[in-house]
Amino acid sequence: MNMPAIPQLSPQVEAVIRRLAGGISAILSDGLIGIYLYGSLALTDGDFDPAISDIDLVAVLHAELSDSEFSRLQRLHDAVVSAFPAWRDRLEVAYISAAGLRDFQTRASTIGIISPGEPFHRLRAGRDWLISWYALRQDGIALLGPPIQQLVPPLPTSAYVNAVRQHIRRYPQSIEKAGSKQALAYIILTVARGCYTVRHGAPTSKKRAAAWAAARYPHWRGLLELALRWRAGGSDALTVAEMRPRARAYTRELLDGLPPRGLE
Repeated sequence: MNMPAIPQLSPQVEAVIRRLAGGISAILSDGLIGIYLYGSLALTDGDFDPAISDIDLVAVLHAELSDSEFSRLQRLHDAVVSAFPAWRDRLEVAYISAAGLRDFQTRASTIGIISPGEPFHRLRAGRDWLISWYALRQDGIALLGPPIQQLVPPLPTSAYVNAVRQHIRRYPQSIEKAGSKQALAYIILTVARGCYTVRHGAPTSKKRAAAWAAARYPHWRGLLELALRWRAGGSDALTVAEMRPRARAYTRELLDGLPPRGLE
């Protein structure tokens, strides 16, 4: 399939996307409306790193997946990670009907999804997916089909910011459950990114959010640098137990410092 020019595509990333998109198109055939790339790979300044970043795709369908389509797509995902083992647990592919995408704010629909750390499964997706669909509408690149803006309704920035605010306020509980430094790194960087969005009304990458947070909260620069190192697979003698209180205090300070409503 012909793909639009995407500056950040390395040969292997392009091969993975072609294999996925071609397989999805063959399996869903006339039931498929479009395939869209979003996330850090779709952003010119998204800091996509082929060694650690995920590939995010959304397939929009005329109707929800049938059992037969679900089984065939599951086999496709298995074949892709077998051919490209470095991408195991680094693919997020969501399958949603056009009606489900259009009406997600008023009713939930059943989607199929494979995401890092989870097998291919079905779930109900409604307003709780606003953050994802906002990013998809803003930055999604059509690999196949019409522009994504024709399929996702306009979403107010204020609704997106409020959803991000609610999302990151759940992270203090996640710190207590984190079982690895990589999990702590994810929380530290996601909180920085969410706080940036709440203050500025725009998304940013984890790397850029870390730079912003380090400039605004210089006393947390060391923790943010550690989080970036852990995210990239770096190791050191620190333990999760000794880092958990620092992550807890950092998260509390950033969340407590957010403006009560609206942007700065």
